[in-house]
Amino acid sequence: MELRKKISKLLVSKKDTLQSALNKIEHGEERICFFTDQNKRLIHTISDGDIRRALIRGLNLKDKITKLRLRKPTAIKKGSSINEIKKKFNSRINIIPEVDKEGVVTGFFKQKNINNFLDIKSKDVLIVGLGYVGLTLALVLAENGYLVYGYDHDKNLRDRIKKKIPPFYEKGIQDLLDTQVGHNLKVVNDIKDLDPDIYIITVGTPFDFKKKKPNISYFQKSIELVSKNLKVNDLVILRSTVPVGVSRKIAKPILEKNSNLKIGENLFLAYCPERTAEGQAIHELKNLPQIVGGFCEKSTELASRFFNEYTHTIIDVNDLESSEMCKLLDNTYRDTIFAYSNQMALLSEKIGLNLSNLIDKVNIGYERNKIPKPSPGVGGPCLTKDPYILNYNFKKVGINADVSMSARKINEQMISQLLVKIKRYLKGIKKDVKNAKIYVLGLAFKGNPETSDIRGSSSIDLLKLLKKEKFKNVFLHDPIIKKSEKDHLGYKLVELDKGFLKADIAIFMTNHNFYKDLKVVRLVSQMSRPSLVFDTWQIFDSSKIQNYGHINYTSIGQDFK
Repeated sequence: MELRKKISKLLVSKKDTLQSALNKIEHGEERICFFTDQNKRLIHTISDGDIRRALIRGLNLKDKITKLRLRKPTAIKKGSSINEIKKKFNSRINIIPEVDKEGVVTGFFKQKNINNFLDIKSKDVLIVGLGYVGLTLALVLAENGYLVYGYDHDKNLRDRIKKKIPPFYEKGIQDLLDTQVGHNLKVVNDIKDLDPDIYIITVGTPFDFKKKKPNISYFQKSIELVSKNLKVNDLVILRSTVPVGVSRKIAKPILEKNSNLKIGENLFLAYCPERTAEGQAIHELKNLPQIVGGFCEKSTELASRFFNEYTHTIIDVNDLESSEMCKLLDNTYRDTIFAYSNQMALLSEKIGLNLSNLIDKVNIGYERNKIPKPSPGVGGPCLTKDPYILNYNFKKVGINADVSMSARKINEQMISQLLVKIKRYLKGIKKDVKNAKIYVLGLAFKGNPETSDIRGSSSIDLLKLLKKEKFKNVFLHDPIIKKSEKDHLGYKLVELDKGFLKADIAIFMTNHNFYKDLKVVRLVSQMSRPSLVFDTWQIFDSSKIQNYGHINYTSIGQDFK
């Protein structure tokens, strides 16, 4: 339980006197101490009233506390539910120790605090930002009994959610929209008349490559917005990805200035990063550990209790800055290890090896290895920008982020390398780029878990390069993204048979499960003679494709013949 308090200064043993017990009681705001044996197992709870009664009976302050007449103590077993804890309190008992299965004191609960936390589910919540992060969180909170208000500056997005139309693909989202919107989740057009108790900021923080720094303007505007609504004892939870130090140096002053409240005294602040993967965010919100970093102990306790309502594991990292750093550590690490494989892929192609096959082999039964497969770049709204946000912190302290920034550059160049292979193949078959038919399959930034998000997508980067190189005959396919949703740089989405028919090159850009289940041999048999299948993730058996003598095969980390 996160309500547990430090108790080391409140323990006394049989060696202690009434005077030493009284000193501990007088110096602590709890006005209580715990009498334990040599193994810190609870024997009695001692109050100042117990000592006064002992003195009236004739005991001396120099007497050992073993002479006290004390009743069997009330205790809370570690791991007890909130309802079990609540039942222990009454008008006479205000503080109760917590003990483990051996009877060892591990902490204590105060009635005035427990009541604060017990009704956390009755608190109203406002989420500012209803994108991938905010909407999935809002729906999960609503499903778990919270009354949630959702606000986003984008009117079209608000209207779509009100109509229960998913603004993006996410497994399970339609069911939650149907059951929660208009009930526990209320989408609002402004927040002026709301009186929530918990505010959560989930807006995006893009990186400004011209100014070479994160754009936190949306974040600041959101802080300004909620700061004018705050009241005593409200909790503000920050969830947007920001450089280390922003919560304390930027968010805190704005919140305090506009609310006339003091964080840590009558207003509470925590940074609690989102760590979910698009496509399975609803599942992961309920199952992944939630990192919490509070401005103060009570901020951490409130935020921990709040998230504990729907996820089992809370990780307290002690402060705002540590929590901010955790999000950047996660994403920059992943971007870096992906870059390692992509760099090895470039070498493997030059020397005639198949890197994906080698990775499968070296990972078998070798627990120290978790080498990922190479890819046509690393995309998405997080991994493409978070290394730059972290680099901003590096630059602030005068350190070069050589490893992570080199990794980012490797991942960014993968699409250019892919284009080089495409042009080299076409040159080899003497086909002009203006006439060559290219079929690009998979537009989202990833395929597994599936998503409709094209932000930072390697496929979109490829389409931009093809357009720049004046490729005219390019067609697209995606299992989730439909024709009506996007005009992708002027290129058309077409069905599989039409796309493969007479195609010179078919490029599978994502490892979507839909593609893994394709009867690919039948489809590629319709391609031009000769033709190339560019299977960037090696999701197919190349030998079956190459049974057709006119079809060549390549992937990332394996060149064509």
